Amino acid sequence: MKPALHHVVLKGMLLFLLIGVNVALAQSGSSLFFSAIPKQAEVGERFTADVRVQSSTQSINAISGVLAFPESLIRVVSISKEKSIVNFWTQEPTVGRNKVFFEGIILNPGFQGGSGLVFRVTFEAEKEGTVALKFSEGAILANDGRGTNILATLGSTGLRLIPGQALPQYQNQIVSPGPDNALPALPVITDYSRSVESTVKGTAYLKGKGEPNALTKIIFKDISLKSVGERFVTLLQTKKTKLDEVLVKNDETGSFKYISASNLVAGVYNATPFLVDSDANTEKPGLGVQLLVSDSKIVKMLVVVINVLGLLIPIVGLGVIIYFIPWYSFKRMRVLKKKLGLEEEKIEISGHQLLRQDKMIDKAVDKPTVPGL
Repeated sequence: MKPALHHVVLKGMLLFLLIGVNVALAQSGSSLFFSAIPKQAEVGERFTADVRVQSSTQSINAISGVLAFPESLIRVVSISKEKSIVNFWTQEPTVGRNKVFFEGIILNPGFQGGSGLVFRVTFEAEKEGTVALKFSEGAILANDGRGTNILATLGSTGLRLIPGQALPQYQNQIVSPGPDNALPALPVITDYSRSVESTVKGTAYLKGKGEPNALTKIIFKDISLKSVGERFVTLLQTKKTKLDEVLVKNDETGSFKYISASNLVAGVYNATPFLVDSDANTEKPGLGVQLLVSDSKIVKMLVVVINVLGLLIPIVGLGVIIYFIPWYSFKRMRVLKKKLGLEEEKIEISGHQLLRQDKMIDKAVDKPTVPGL
């Protein structure tokens, strides 16, 4: 009986320890979640969603994730990073189709708490239906010197979109801006050419939505790191056009469109739209996108050849230097040896001549002299 009882007690202790470990792991885990989401919204209405992080038991120093939303029902109007716990963004919150990508770093001592604001996103309801917001990917790194991923759960939420209650007596009238009206809509790029070939027929296009009858400035910035071959080819392509900045006019619904010139300079361009306020002389940025302009196959082959030559020339030059130094040293040693040999011969000849002269002097001294001669 005693061994059996002892066995039962051991099983109970092991079970208790396992439960304690699981509870501790659950408490130490961190999560990404949403807050400030309404239960429902009307079509045409705007609502916000706060992306927050929870890490109550351990300090964290990095967050990344992908927020997924149904673009057929809602669209992103703006993203605010004000009061965010993130100090440095390695990838600022960027909209791509039906996703928002983000990645940021929190400086020492990191963040520890139950509800840290990462960023706030504002949506606009466009169609009736049920909206599901969720994180399709995510990571929360602990501030432990090893970057341990302590993510435990990825949150999700939802809301219903219902028909808007239109006011017939005002729906056909244009309401002039006033202090009680909503803020101007920041421009958002909704469709664009993700990849364009740098040829005579290759053109890039951008479509978006913003404030009705306003001006939108689109600024392009090449962020690609070019190789030696690409830089050399770019210098030769003097007739190509580089995406820089352009000003477009929004129509009555706020839609705008831009089609670039053809034969573009290759690169990776960040395209950021700005709402231009002529009265206040300000420009407010909206949500940007990224597009790729790639070279043709012939140019790519030329770039590869130039890059290979750029690597071979220093290698060949180094090989020549490595070979030349021993060869030159060997030639110099031979010349020096010849000179030393000649000098030795001269010294030897001089020694023989001196020896001969000494013998002649000795003979002259030892030879007897005859008196009277």
